[in-house]
Amino acid sequence: GADRVPVGENSGPITPGTFVGTYGTLVLNANGTYTYTLNTSDADFKALHGGGNGTETFTYTLTDADGDTSTANLVLNIHNNDDGVTLNGLDVSGGELTVYEKNLTDGTSPNTPALTQSGTFTVTALDGLQTLTVGGITVVSGGVAVGFPQSITTPLGSTLTITGFNPETGVVSYSYTLVDNETHPDADGTNSITENFNVVATDTDGSTASGQINVNIVDDLPTAKPDADSVQEGGTVSGNVLDNDIGGADGLGAVIGVRAGGNTSTPAVGGLNTQINGNYGYLTLDANGNAVYHSNPNAVSGPGAVDVFTYTVRDADGDQSTTTITIDVYNSCLQAVSDSDVTVYEKALDLNKDGLDLAPGTVVGSQPGSTGETASGTLVGSVSGAVGAITYALVGSATGAHGQILLNPNGTYTYTLTSPPSTSPNANDGPNVTQETFTYQATDSLGNVVTSTIVVNIVDDVPTAKADVDSVQEGGTVSGNVLDNDIGGADGLGAVIGVRAGGNTSTPAVGGLNTQINGNYGYLTLDANGNAVYHSNPN
Repeated sequence: GADRVPVGENSGPITPGTFVGTYGTLVLNANGTYTYTLNTSDADFKALHGGGNGTETFTYTLTDADGDTSTANLVLNIHNNDDGVTLNGLDVSGGELTVYEKNLTDGTSPNTPALTQSGTFTVTALDGLQTLTVGGITVVSGGVAVGFPQSITTPLGSTLTITGFNPETGVVSYSYTLVDNETHPDADGTNSITENFNVVATDTDGSTASGQINVNIVDDLPTAKPDADSVQEGGTVSGNVLDNDIGGADGLGAVIGVRAGGNTSTPAVGGLNTQINGNYGYLTLDANGNAVYHSNPNAVSGPGAVDVFTYTVRDADGDQSTTTITIDVYNSCLQAVSDSDVTVYEKALDLNKDGLDLAPGTVVGSQPGSTGETASGTLVGSVSGAVGAITYALVGSATGAHGQILLNPNGTYTYTLTSPPSTSPNANDGPNVTQETFTYQATDSLGNVVTSTIVVNIVDDVPTAKADVDSVQEGGTVSGNVLDNDIGGADGLGAVIGVRAGGNTSTPAVGGLNTQINGNYGYLTLDANGNAVYHSNPN
């Protein structure tokens, strides 16, 4: 219009300034001249790679001499003929590869082939691939692929191998081999750690792309396997609970606890080197797995006696496993029979302690010179089902109602009769047998105990009535005591119970006492005390 505007770079009708756009930066001068600088590193520009087009628009203001203004747009067309680099196959959720420590030689499930896992990814560089590195391994240099395979030892001690590269397809082949167990978070179960390898690709005009190969390394866990053993009641059984357990790749650390019972739902903690009482005995267990079970003697009355304990092991990185110890405790079946091998005789009683006698007698028998008041026996063979040597002992007093007994630990014994048993009611039953009983206890080497009896047979003594002879003149009288020459024996003489005429002694004479018993030449009177008077008839 009619208004004039100054001219020159720094003067003019346009508001000058520096403006940052989408793809670059515009410097606008007051006289309308400008400079636009394209930012080829800008992500938006790179997004136009491969012939993509974009526009950059800037709005400017024109002012005349008297202050009138007008706005307009400066539109720049942007064109990117560059092709970028892309990586495919490196964005796998959860990692590209997974290896398991349990497959190591010392793992819980050894499997050497499974320790090596393989994968591929693809590089696309339409402008030409200039360089490619994977985890520090050069795959392409100066546009040329190097030889394969190529391997490195990774920072965690495993092996990364580039097994091949196909320039036509851009496919890169690789593998990862787990060599040993790794350090995992303590006591965290089957956790995994990740080893990462950077992948960087550059094309001929400097475009780059990067990614990562992520390898998951899964921790191994220990496996505590159930232990079982058996023992006779009163016995001891020992072993090491770790012998059949599997420490896994991390190795077994130690036993950390033990308790009674079979509940394995929670770890056992504590209780080591102490007595853990079960139903039939007790267990001791140390951190090294040494276990000793002591069965209580006489604890089992029948089959099916089982003690169960729970223990927990921990591996070197703190992972745990819990299982059981089962002990089958079987009955010793210790049995004893009554022993009745010994017989003693009342007739041998005397008032002396001689020979093998344990004590003197209190009366004199009909044959005091005999040694039959003392006899010996043995319990050896009376007990069955014992383990090891058997020791014997009396239960109760060694002094019985009629004599004394001495029982030796080896089972031999001696009995001495000191007084005769009485027969009740009294009976003319001859040398009958009565018994005296003692209780004994047998203990085997495991402490199991059984009791039975020693039965002593005591043979009754009997009196001996000896024939009496005297003489008298006819018509005369003679008297005396018929008991004077009789032997009463150990029981002592009681009384005369009868008398009759004649010499038949095959049956006892009963009655006739204190009466005249007529003979051929006179008569006899006899009382219970043995007093006898014979009256001879005169002529």
